[in-house]
Amino acid sequence: MFRLKELRLECGLKRSKVAADLQMNAGTIANYENGIRQAPYEYLIKFADYFDVSVDYLLGRNENERPKNFNDGTSAEEVMLLKNYRNLNPLAKARVFEYLELWQNRAD
Repeated sequence: MFRLKELRLECGLKRSKVAADLQMNAGTIANYENGIRQAPYEYLIKFADYFDVSVDYLLGRNENERPKNFNDGTSAEEVMLLKNYRNLNPLAKARVFEYLELWQNRAD
């Protein structure tokens, strides 16, 4: 059982939003959700990363895992930002904080 649609609905996301975030076609995602086509492994990895689940969970091979994100009100954009931030080197992380401080000071 492919859980893409279940995960998307559980997170309160529209198909078009997921498609835009992953730079995919919404119709292609619809075909995967409805079992018309099978997603290639590159897309399975993208979906699993996006929803923060394993590929095994996405494919219905693991019943115990649940999505770790979105349930607390975290948006898809916030999840993607955090994932990207974690991949930055220390200097890039420091620059992100500098930028955020700059914008926070402008708002005050």
